[in-house]
Amino acid sequence: MNSLFFRSVRIAFFSLAVTTLLPAADWPAWRGWDANGVTQETGLPSSWSPDGENLLWQLPIGGRSTPVVMNGRVCVATLAEPGNEKRWMEQVVCVDEETGAILWDHRVPIYQTDIPHHRLGWASLVGDPTTDSLYLLSVNGLLSSYRAEDGKVLWRRSLAEEVGRISGFGGRTVTPIIDGDLLITSFLSAGWGDTRIPRHRFYAFNKSTGETAWVSTPGVAPLDTTYSVPVVAEIGGQRLLIDGNADGGVYALQVTTGKKVWGFPLSKRGINASVVVDGNIVYASHSEDNVSETTAMGRVVALDSSEVVDGVPKLLWSVEGFTAGYASPAIANGILYHVDNSANLVGFDARTGEELWRHNLGIAQRGSPTVGDGKIFVMDVDGKFHILKDNGRNAPEALDVEEFKTETGSAVQTNGSPAIANGRIFFMTVDSLYAVGPTEKKTGGQTAPSLPGPSRAPAGASVAQVRVTPSEINLFPGSEQAFQVHTFDEMGRLIGVADATFELDGVNGQVSSDGVLSVADENVSQGGRLTASVNGVTGSARIAVRPTVPYSQSFDDIADGEVPAGWTAAAGRFRAAEVDGERLFLKPSGNPRTWRTTVFTGDPLAKDYVTQVDVLLKPRGRRIRGDAGIVSNRYTLILMGQRKEVFIRSWLSELGHFSKAVPFDVEADVWYTMKFDVTPLPDGSQTVLRGKVWKRDEPEPDAWTIETVHQTPHLTGSPGLYGYSMADIYYDNYLVTAKP
Repeated sequence: MNSLFFRSVRIAFFSLAVTTLLPAADWPAWRGWDANGVTQETGLPSSWSPDGENLLWQLPIGGRSTPVVMNGRVCVATLAEPGNEKRWMEQVVCVDEETGAILWDHRVPIYQTDIPHHRLGWASLVGDPTTDSLYLLSVNGLLSSYRAEDGKVLWRRSLAEEVGRISGFGGRTVTPIIDGDLLITSFLSAGWGDTRIPRHRFYAFNKSTGETAWVSTPGVAPLDTTYSVPVVAEIGGQRLLIDGNADGGVYALQVTTGKKVWGFPLSKRGINASVVVDGNIVYASHSEDNVSETTAMGRVVALDSSEVVDGVPKLLWSVEGFTAGYASPAIANGILYHVDNSANLVGFDARTGEELWRHNLGIAQRGSPTVGDGKIFVMDVDGKFHILKDNGRNAPEALDVEEFKTETGSAVQTNGSPAIANGRIFFMTVDSLYAVGPTEKKTGGQTAPSLPGPSRAPAGASVAQVRVTPSEINLFPGSEQAFQVHTFDEMGRLIGVADATFELDGVNGQVSSDGVLSVADENVSQGGRLTASVNGVTGSARIAVRPTVPYSQSFDDIADGEVPAGWTAAAGRFRAAEVDGERLFLKPSGNPRTWRTTVFTGDPLAKDYVTQVDVLLKPRGRRIRGDAGIVSNRYTLILMGQRKEVFIRSWLSELGHFSKAVPFDVEADVWYTMKFDVTPLPDGSQTVLRGKVWKRDEPEPDAWTIETVHQTPHLTGSPGLYGYSMADIYYDNYLVTAKP
């Protein structure tokens, strides 16, 4: 099989044969086994000190995320080498739970994102104890599976290059979750075809292979980037994935199929706080303008997901004016524990919404509380770790408060949440990782989710839904791909693997009766769909065909107003246009929301190629306002019209980390040819980058216009086009050629 997916992963079927491990009261996910911020452990420390009391170990590894604890390891995602600007990368680090000794770390260079360095490691890891694997969605859209034993990459998906994942400046990256065989996360994307319009989408992947199982778009236009983490619950016979959305709503989807079950409009901005579920009741919150008719900011609601009318769950109670937009609640013993943005920890009666008590922690809040053993463990942003006595319906009492300061006396920020495992507490500040608790590891406590695994449909169930796997994939000319068809009942319960009849549309190729697609050996961009039918019920897979090096695109064969099929983020931002009898590719200036766009056209694993394109910048008023560029190996060569420079960068928000500019006298309404060569050194220590720009009607110069090197190199990457169109930009004669 010669698909982008299968060439970009190392299939991890061997991981399914991991030796059975002794049960441990681990903490493999951000909010614990049941995603509710509750631990079942007892005998947890009531006090500790960074100077020694109950301190098991401390490491100078800091960050924003929450640790996961699994099979004797504590693992975190964070920024590598924070004091060394030239070596900034996102890294995964695993240490020995008993000693804090570093077992391994794996670093990922950052590319094609506008997220700043101090927000690397925003998302937490999620672990799968059954396969001893870890998963992370990086800020640059790289979704990775690691073998927890040694950090070996099992499979990897570059979601920005493959499906048009949008990063957003805020760094709000979602922590993935695992349910059964699925790894599920969400992000904003602008892809091709059905996904060309920017939306907040949910993606489910096979956790062992990385294949896309389903894609779901339950909401409307996004209002912001978000980082709400999905929660899985069994309600009314349906296994539901429940989560906040960038459009301000809360949605429930069938876990197995992505089918939307209900939605509840909550906020006029995106939802960042994750929901918590207790039985049939879903608790959700935010801190922005309300959809309801009130001038109060923020709201917390209780929704009965077992009573849904016209696609909306029943509202049980609502507290308006409670601004909890960042921390997520915990729920235990009939009490909803929630922290507002001003660091007020509030206990609500989970049945009625009555405020039972309020306890101030500090000034600002990001981290979520963890509850158990008659205690509440919570951190506030301004560098304090609180252990509170949980008095139930009465206000808590402080048992211990530890404060972290820098050498200059300023607060050491804490943004994550505590993880509780094996009698110990694990947490990070921005500069340290702490393990608090006894030297002897405790046994007992919760060792698996309370929620049973996904159930099968009853015998004789009618087929109501068909899922084709992989449901979205990028292939290549001459490649083959096998597709599998699963059937489900109306409730989303699996019936089984089924034979189907297939129909192919938009892709030049043949599909066999058993679902094997053979793509024609024609080196052009394509985008289409494979539809499977079982007993009259259909499901489909979206297929983009990416050309392989060498290839070219003159745009002469692209219809007016259209874009090459399968190019991510192109539709709605670019279009083919007839200009003076010549067919060109236009990036118009009409919509400021789409001014800055990068379009990926090829294989994220491509290397040893040179990109070239002709560009023309139109003036706006008396000045050139646009920038045109070309992408190679995750770097961008840009002709800067307003600044009159030729510029090379990879990480938009951290130009000090790596960038170079040289003066260039750009003229409006003049065609230029841009050529970009990226050459990693054989030992992988750095990359040499060379760009050339000249007037198209003149001979190509021998000398390169700009040359530089990068110390944290990108070794592969999809070719592509870039534009910042405060004024119209035209492109023509796009070439990707193999190096001699």
